[in-house]
Amino acid sequence: MRRAVTTGLLVAAVVFMCHGLASAQSAPPETLHATYIDHGYYANGLNVSNGVDAAVGSPVTINCPGPGACTIQADQFIQVGLVGISCGEFPCFPGQLTVGFYLDGVAAIDEQIVGVVPASGYQVEATSELQNGVSPGSHTVQIFVNCGGNGAVFNYNTNFRVYKP
Repeated sequence: MRRAVTTGLLVAAVVFMCHGLASAQSAPPETLHATYIDHGYYANGLNVSNGVDAAVGSPVTINCPGPGACTIQADQFIQVGLVGISCGEFPCFPGQLTVGFYLDGVAAIDEQIVGVVPASGYQVEATSELQNGVSPGSHTVQIFVNCGGNGAVFNYNTNFRVYKP
């Protein structure tokens, strides 16, 4: 008898947990509306100073069709290093690397810490970010990096995607 009660409680707990998970993931599906790509190469490296947001690439104009809001996704790939950069009279030191994107000139709230700039050589870091509730109309997007030390950006590739519910 005790085993039946325990099994019944376990089943009830699993049903409750599954129900909770299902309702937490019940956001309406979104459909890809458009993709915009910005990519390039800084042959001598784009110097990024300690603690400064440095814009990478060119601003890209995207369109969120109405009615209703859009979601913008930015998949960012950045090659960074300390190779060949000048830090003036101060020594160069690697630091934590943060990648984000500007939406209409304002840093989106979910910039990501992606790693540390290597002291020698290069490495590629990647992240994907979302901005929900973007109003209909034309918007400008552009990626940026921030180093907790010094660094340089060489190659970059960003895929901006616009989704509609």
